Amino acid sequence: MQLNRRTLLGATALGLASLAVAGCTKAPEGGSNQPGGSGGAIAGHVNDMNPKERGEMGEGGTLRLTNNAYPANWNTFHSDGNEVNTNDIMLTLYPALTRIDASGKVEANPEYAKRIEQKSADPLVIEIELKEGLKWSDGTPIDYKSIENVFLTMNGSKPDYGIVSSEGYNKVDKIEKGANDLTAVVTFKEKYADWIGLVAVMPDSLAATAAAFNEGWLESPKVTAGPFKVDALDPANKTVTIVPDPNWTGTKPLLSKVLWTTIEDPSAAATSYKNGQLDAIETSVPATYTVLKDLVGKGSVLRKAAGPNWTHLTLNGAEGRPLADEKVRQAVFRAVDRKEVFLAVHAAMPYPSDLTQQNHQILVTNQDGYKDTSGDYGKYDIEAAKKLLTEAGFTFEGGKAVKDGKPLEITYVYNDGSKTNEAVIPVVKESLGKAGITLNVQKVPPTDLFAKFVIPGNYDITLFGWAGNPYLSSGDAIWKRKGEQNFSGKIGTEEIDKLLDQASVETDPKKRIDFINQASEKLWAVAGTLPLWQAYTFFIQDKDLANFGARGFATVDWTKVGYVKDSPKLK
Repeated sequence: MQLNRRTLLGATALGLASLAVAGCTKAPEGGSNQPGGSGGAIAGHVNDMNPKERGEMGEGGTLRLTNNAYPANWNTFHSDGNEVNTNDIMLTLYPALTRIDASGKVEANPEYAKRIEQKSADPLVIEIELKEGLKWSDGTPIDYKSIENVFLTMNGSKPDYGIVSSEGYNKVDKIEKGANDLTAVVTFKEKYADWIGLVAVMPDSLAATAAAFNEGWLESPKVTAGPFKVDALDPANKTVTIVPDPNWTGTKPLLSKVLWTTIEDPSAAATSYKNGQLDAIETSVPATYTVLKDLVGKGSVLRKAAGPNWTHLTLNGAEGRPLADEKVRQAVFRAVDRKEVFLAVHAAMPYPSDLTQQNHQILVTNQDGYKDTSGDYGKYDIEAAKKLLTEAGFTFEGGKAVKDGKPLEITYVYNDGSKTNEAVIPVVKESLGKAGITLNVQKVPPTDLFAKFVIPGNYDITLFGWAGNPYLSSGDAIWKRKGEQNFSGKIGTEEIDKLLDQASVETDPKKRIDFINQASEKLWAVAGTLPLWQAYTFFIQDKDLANFGARGFATVDWTKVGYVKDSPKLK
């Protein structure tokens, strides 16, 4: 299952909504000449992971990593588990039936699937045949039923299950067993261009009841089936240790152990790397990069990529909230100086000098089809913001926007330890203040940000990222009025929903991009999500670490991650 993953802005960085057609990536043209940058923009089909063949690698060694939030729910099919930190760990433990290369090309993962193919276009029929001999850690087979569990759980027919998204799954007419127990035949009610992104497996015990699905994996992943298994979970010290699973029948992993330590403060994470306690660290924020950049060339290397990730401000337009009025949200858009926000975070970062500002709601700048769809809504203009507030019934008293005797105040909720938010907030506060809007700030624990504030709607404005994939329609749940990932108070329009539906069934790439660009224009107008920047990924890591780093569009193959032959890390 390939869905868009949320990312907290702290020790790790950034993310994106959805992505374009597989393989349709490019280097952007033009730019904004951002300070701190050097060189040209990175093409979308390029990543930087020190690729090595197995014969060049040694066996053994420990890989020590960090993240900025300990998992709140290990079930990545659940809305609380749909988060990058959790997903990164689960990729070592849980079956992924597909894999993606740097260009965005998607294919069956031979460790789990013999074939994933379309058998008919009208009606759309697909077949999934699994590899023989696979078992879940509880001893049950990974078979047709495991595939069926996903489609029947995620199609939206079980309202008590807190699923991430039903998009695509709700277009399925039926799922049947094929020629053998390892084959599933899925028939759709209508076309769905990104059908391959729906393919996944789920153990019977997780799908059995709403209680099992929602709460059964809160403390640990109860059932796994990957090259690694859990060795130790320590929620008190926020560490996760995994080791090779002896029951794994696929390609043997090279590493002897992987250890994740949650360090919420990025400065502390940088210190840990500097002190030799980590082997790789994402340095996509200044609090880590500026501390560690001098280590590059001294046993460490900098790896970078421009993948499907972007950062944004989400505005909560739910009824009864201060931003329920569309014109007020539009005023916020016009009042935020996005260039200054970017510079507040990234002036010291090695972004390219010709970086293009993110002016699309769905596509990132180095994708085919990308164009500026922001119109006036993406232009910083305080007077235009004040005019919109006046049209919404506000007057100005002492520089404050006031309506019915009450000043316009909104609350910015963010995760404790996020240096990105701490850099952004003063700029946003000052910008909004010029338009007469008072910004209050509420800091919350990283694990609570989504579960207790964003998802329930207990906020007015927040900043986080989307980490995407090559499936254009996988982000529809972010934008549709009934979308499970629409955290903007379910705002939207019937027209936007229709455009996204048209894009989801359109197989002509040019026509599909046209629908997406039209939807993006309308999304700017409803003003629920304000794109800030496409988030480049920067890693500083041990020079001997291979097949790991700034992955861009690609998925990590954990059976290949390790250290090159004769590395001291193997001892």
